[in-house]
Amino acid sequence: MFRKTFVPDLLAGLTVSFAAIALGAAFGTMSGRGAFAGMMAAAVIPIITSLFGGTRLQASGPTAPMTAVSALLIAYAYEEFAGDKVLAEQFVTLVFMLSAVIILLFSVLRIAKLIELVPQVVIFGFMNGIALLIWVDQIKKLFGWGGADKFAGNTLINVLIALGTLALIYSVPILLRKYNVRKSIQMFLPGALVGILVMTLITSLTGVEIERVKLGASIDTFSGFTQHVSMYFPGADIFKSKYIVQALPYALELSLLSYLDSLLTALVIDKMTGEKSKLNKELFAQGLGNIGAAIVQGIPGAQATIRSVLLIKEGAQTRLAGVMIGVFALLGIIVFKDYLTIVTAAVFVGVLFKAGADVFDFDFSAKYFTMGLFKYKTNNYQFSFVLYTTLITILIDLNVAVISGTILFYLCKRFLGATDYRSESVTLLDHEEQYNVKKGIPIHNGDRKEELVK
Repeated sequence: MFRKTFVPDLLAGLTVSFAAIALGAAFGTMSGRGAFAGMMAAAVIPIITSLFGGTRLQASGPTAPMTAVSALLIAYAYEEFAGDKVLAEQFVTLVFMLSAVIILLFSVLRIAKLIELVPQVVIFGFMNGIALLIWVDQIKKLFGWGGADKFAGNTLINVLIALGTLALIYSVPILLRKYNVRKSIQMFLPGALVGILVMTLITSLTGVEIERVKLGASIDTFSGFTQHVSMYFPGADIFKSKYIVQALPYALELSLLSYLDSLLTALVIDKMTGEKSKLNKELFAQGLGNIGAAIVQGIPGAQATIRSVLLIKEGAQTRLAGVMIGVFALLGIIVFKDYLTIVTAAVFVGVLFKAGADVFDFDFSAKYFTMGLFKYKTNNYQFSFVLYTTLITILIDLNVAVISGTILFYLCKRFLGATDYRSESVTLLDHEEQYNVKKGIPIHNGDRKEELVK
């Protein structure tokens, strides 16, 4: 049996590892902790969650929603501990570890079933808010607006690099299919990776003075890496009541977000495979994975929809496939670490704009206006909840948006007859393929696209 599954698992893991490395670097850069942190998380998390998770075939790692919150946390830490990078990083690691412990508690308390209570319209608005936060953050970095640190170099060139990367991400899969490039070759050419490589090559050959990727750390030697890890591991100076109190809101926010991300994706994968995930076990594995990522100075993550779907589509048979994503990602980091610093920083703006587009729910909003759904009271209620949750996510807090939106929905359901939006099918789009999954819940994760049919 092992002989029959080993090669398919190996190839599936290798294929998804390319997307994992590219997204890991992008999310690490976005978080403010550096590309290395994102790539380490993309390596460590899938190994742990694939071994111990409640979803047999899955790909976990950094996602756009988790990274959006991590970026806010890291910005806060560096402002709070201005001039003391060690304490700032220790505080960040403390938050990541606390959030992972809370996820473990969710598992022990067996509250995974509560995921079914969150209405789709609330999830739509929540994900729209995440997408807008990502887009605004990247625009600020391009132009230096709102006090953000602007990318070094000419602004116009940075914008063109970002747009060029985005164009390649969308066009490469189309061109590969148009010219009937063999699937065995397509699997090694995800649009994000091609975009990063092409734009970096152009800027390197032309000698343009422009900002390059900041790793934040590296694996030069094992002893150097362990020293880096121990330096930023929470010490006695950070284990004080006032810092723990400051850490808890961020930890709770990240844990609830990982809860939503992971369990909704698990339900999607169950629809594809016909299996039934052990949701509380999945939460436990996500907690372990995020602890592992925090220890190696990575960023937290969750089960990622498109990467999980792609893993299954590429023929994954056993848990080994998910483990191999992490193994290949780790090998890629070690082998190519000396070349990562020549990558143009602005390429990740394009990658993250695509990630934001994958998160944003264009479909329900488009149908609301183009198909005349606004003529009906039921759909107006639904759109109001989408809009409300979007605004609260942007203006106040992610968890406040989900919790208050859910409570308001059930109040309106009880007293006004409001109903949730129910989809009958979903189309998943990534850089390579289009997948159809019959289901009754939304794809919502940080690297997915959905098409809802009322």
